[in-house]
Amino acid sequence: MYYYKGAFRETDNFIYFKSNVQLVENDVVIFGEKKYFIDSVEKEFLILQKVGSIVSVSV
Repeated sequence: MYYYKGAFRETDNFIYFKSNVQLVENDVVIFGEKKYFIDSVEKEFLILQKVGSIVSVSV
């Protein structure tokens, strides 16, 4: 189990959560209806940026 502290870009709000998998930069995490892009990872501290929508495409 991995424990994280996340900060939202341009706010003073923090969120604490745990994950079954290790999170890395550029992952997307979903909290209920809200989606956040992991902009930066330093140990267990994440910088999160809100995602408007995720679109599925094929190449």
